[in-house]
Amino acid sequence: MNCGMEYTQFEPFKDCRGVSRYNHSIGVALIVYHFTHDKHQTIAALLHDIATPVFAHVIDFMYHDYIHQETTENLTEEMIQKSLELQSIFEYYHIDSDKVMNYHDYPIADNDTPQLSADRLEYTLSNAVYYKIMTKEEIGNIYKHVQVNDSKDELIFDDFKIARLFTQVMLKCSLCYTSDENRYCMEYLARLMRYAIENGICTYQDLYTTETQVIQKLMNHPTTKKTFEDFTQFNQVLVSLSPQKGYFKVQAKKRYINPKVYHQRILDIDSKLNALVQEYLSDNFERYIKAI
Repeated sequence: MNCGMEYTQFEPFKDCRGVSRYNHSIGVALIVYHFTHDKHQTIAALLHDIATPVFAHVIDFMYHDYIHQETTENLTEEMIQKSLELQSIFEYYHIDSDKVMNYHDYPIADNDTPQLSADRLEYTLSNAVYYKIMTKEEIGNIYKHVQVNDSKDELIFDDFKIARLFTQVMLKCSLCYTSDENRYCMEYLARLMRYAIENGICTYQDLYTTETQVIQKLMNHPTTKKTFEDFTQFNQVLVSLSPQKGYFKVQAKKRYINPKVYHQRILDIDSKLNALVQEYLSDNFERYIKAI
C-alpha cells in the first residue's frame, strides 16, 4: 500500500509493513456495501486494485506515469476476465462480470477529485492509523458521521467539526504521499525495477507475484542487491535548487479531498483550512532531492 516506503527507515512509513492493497480493497468493498447494499458495486470495489503490481505506484513511475498514476490499472479487466476462479464465483452468486470490471462506473466507490468516495475514505482513514495521526477509535467516530448525498454519487458528512477534522487528517496524509522522501524513494525504486527488468534480473510477470519474491530476485544479483540494500537504509533527504549528481527532480500526483457537509464543501466554509490545502496544491516540486 505504501509503494515500497515501508522498506526504508523513514517515519512514518517504516512501521507500515503488512499494509496491503488486499486490506485496502476489503475495506473499500465493506464501505461500498454499507452505503449501497449492492453486490455488483461491492464486488467492483473489492476488485478495483486486482491489477496492482509489487510496489504499487512505483511501477507507474517506472512507466513515467507520475501525475495520473493509473498505468497499472490497465490489466484489471483482463485479469477479471481470465480468472476461471472468479468467473466460477460470479456464476454461483449470479454476478454479471461486465458489471464489476470498472469501479469508476460507481460514484460511491470512486468519483472525481476532490469529492469523497469509498476508495479515498478508506485509504485516508487507514493511513491516519498507520501514520499514527489518529487512533482506530477516532477514525471510527469520523466514520459514524459519513452518509450518502441525495443524488447517491458522493459520500458527505453530517457534522462540520468532523468534516474539518477529516480534512485536516487528509492533508497530513497527502503531505506524506508527496513528501520529498516519498517521491525520491519511489523514483529510486522505479529505476531499480526498470534496470532489473531490462537486464533480465526480473520479468514483467514477476511484478504480479509478491514483493518477497521480487526482493529475493533483486538480492540474488550483486548490482541490484547493493542498490536495494542502500534503499532500505534511507532515512534522510537532501534538497538542492540546482542539478547535482544522484539528485532527482520528481513530480507526483497530488491527492486531496474537499468533502461536503450537507450541501457545502468544507474548504468553502473554512478559509484557514482552505489556505493550507492551497499551499499544498501549489507545490510545483521544482527542487532536486536525494535520500541518504
